[in-house]
Amino acid sequence: MILIVRSVSKWYPELFLVCAVLLYWIFTATLINPIAIILITALNAQLVIKNKSFGILLAAVFMLLSVFMTFALFTEVLQIESFIPQGLRMLVAGVSLFSFTGYFGLALLQKNIAYRPERLSIEND
Repeated sequence: MILIVRSVSKWYPELFLVCAVLLYWIFTATLINPIAIILITALNAQLVIKNKSFGILLAAVFMLLSVFMTFALFTEVLQIESFIPQGLRMLVAGVSLFSFTGYFGLALLQKNIAYRPERLSIEND
């Protein structure tokens, strides 16, 4: 069991971002959503190919999207007439989702930037 958790733990950023995009796709209530399809395809490609530069680009896209959506959420909350029941629920749910998305985008960035040099072989002279 521990081996399964350790092997899956290196995929946590990608798996959470896939779940976040699926949640976005469900909440839009449209079957053909090109943004969600592109993001799911890009995340699946990253899981299969594991390209460092593509992972950095994908992490930057998700961090920028989470910042943009947080600002859009605050703009939407300012336009609500009754803040207490409706706006507070929307603010808490949205900020938590976008903060987790930003965090896992940062984790994906840190995962792809990590530099691990190869060990130098020491030969006997």
